[in-house]
Amino acid sequence: MAEMYLEMIELFFIVGGLLAIVVGAILFFKPEVIARWSHLGNKWYSGSKWTKPLDVVHETDSFYFKNHLPVGVIMMIVSVIGLFLIVNRMPNTEEVLAATSNVEEGMSLGILLEALKWFLIVAIILGLPVWGFLAFAPDKLKSINKKLNTWVSGGLILLPLEKMNHGFDNFVLHYHRFFGAIFVLGAVFILFKFL
Repeated sequence: MAEMYLEMIELFFIVGGLLAIVVGAILFFKPEVIARWSHLGNKWYSGSKWTKPLDVVHETDSFYFKNHLPVGVIMMIVSVIGLFLIVNRMPNTEEVLAATSNVEEGMSLGILLEALKWFLIVAIILGLPVWGFLAFAPDKLKSINKKLNTWVSGGLILLPLEKMNHGFDNFVLHYHRFFGAIFVLGAVFILFKFL
């Protein structure tokens, strides 16, 4: 299984490296093409229109509290099964190292998989009491839920994103040879490491 993860990550970096070489070369020799692509891609879409449904409170707790016992028990069972599979089936650093011929690559991927594994383990363990409260003590969960159900408007959070900013695009296009060379050299380095 570790080989599959390694092949997917290698493929991602190889394809990304090839694209970066093409984009870097175009940026180096023909920055007007990148400027045209940037202009085409920089169509402005207002986030406030898309997030309007998020600014309406949707009450979903009644379903969970009405069916608290089956939902809580099913989620506890699913959590335990998920925890078992993550602990026993997800490859660890040693397995990733054994599957790779490159020690640096194996260590990097092993560390990423271990971090993901422990994040999932902690999240599932922290979620088990919530499902237990839902199944067997829904009134306690309701009292906690009232304190946690504070409304945060998505519109206010996204307000700074409502302004279009071309500063970085203009900066890159102004120094197009430098950034084109960085793209190409970085991509060649990545391809050299993975091929």
